[in-house]
Amino acid sequence: LIKKKIFTPGPTQVHPDVLKATISSDSYHRSAEFKEFYSTLHSKLQKIFLTQQYLNVLTTSGTGALETAVLNFCKPGETVLYINQGRFGARWGAICKAHGLNAIELPITYGSAATTDDLKGVNLRGVSSVLLTHTETSTATLSDIKNLASYIKSSSEALVIVDAVTSVGSIEFRMDDWNIDVAVSASQKGLMTQPGAAIIAYSEKAMSKMQDNPMPRFFFDLRKEMDSFKKDSLTTWTPAVGLFYGMNKACDIILAEGLENRWKRTGEMAEYFRKTAVENGFGLFSSSPSDALTALTLPGGIPSGKLIKAMKEKYGVQIANGQAEMKDKIARFSHMGDLELADIKELSELLNKELGLLKGN
Repeated sequence: LIKKKIFTPGPTQVHPDVLKATISSDSYHRSAEFKEFYSTLHSKLQKIFLTQQYLNVLTTSGTGALETAVLNFCKPGETVLYINQGRFGARWGAICKAHGLNAIELPITYGSAATTDDLKGVNLRGVSSVLLTHTETSTATLSDIKNLASYIKSSSEALVIVDAVTSVGSIEFRMDDWNIDVAVSASQKGLMTQPGAAIIAYSEKAMSKMQDNPMPRFFFDLRKEMDSFKKDSLTTWTPAVGLFYGMNKACDIILAEGLENRWKRTGEMAEYFRKTAVENGFGLFSSSPSDALTALTLPGGIPSGKLIKAMKEKYGVQIANGQAEMKDKIARFSHMGDLELADIKELSELLNKELGLLKGN
């Protein structure tokens, strides 16, 4: 029977050692011990983001960290550009509009990735920030963030703000080398920890803007987080202590394997899964697939919900449906978290078997 059960693109399969670290911590979050621990966790996360810049761990979801980015690095009344190639790209726009920003949408067909040609149609000079999504989880689509960031920087003074929630710790992401100003991630994806914590890293340029930004904020005020870390190596608010210890263990596992080895292995799992799925009659939804997860279409208009239900009821395996208008049109499968190629092979065999049965009906 298949051992790994969670193939959703978040939460992902949690490593048993991470789970153990999460529940075994009884540390007081204002103690000298925790100060030392948080400082160490901070350094490890910088290595995984590949950044020397500012970084804070927040007790919130990925969406909370996206809102934190908007509140700290966008000023009231500014014009920002968000690239919408799926539900999470659209979320950038919704957050900006909720806080009164003039948010211009660059719409991209779902399943496709934005290119520099798409950006050429926009006057970036009047834009203070460009909000991007590295892996659009709703469509399993990867954007060439390195190339897009380079174009934005050469054409404007805009901050490059990236949702890297479904990237960090699983696929290639180089914050400093790619000249990214703000990068956001969360505990429950490549970091194979339970949901509830998020990470935000930001450049000197972004930090300067944050200091005199009149945007109202309280819990999500990164000036407090930055000062608290610099002064005491602590978080401002009560952290999700267990999750912090879980993430620390996850960082150890990833860094011991080697970040680039991790990326390579995720890529091998994704490649095997996509190739096998197509051979078995599934279709690939994205024209620019991410290695972090895959979105498949089913032949003959079979609703993806039927496959998802069969996998859950027969094997206890959880996979994800499409979201909103993509519901029942695609099924989504993670290659992040505590997974090996052997798990992907087992999953592929079961999917092939179940697809055969669904076709037979």
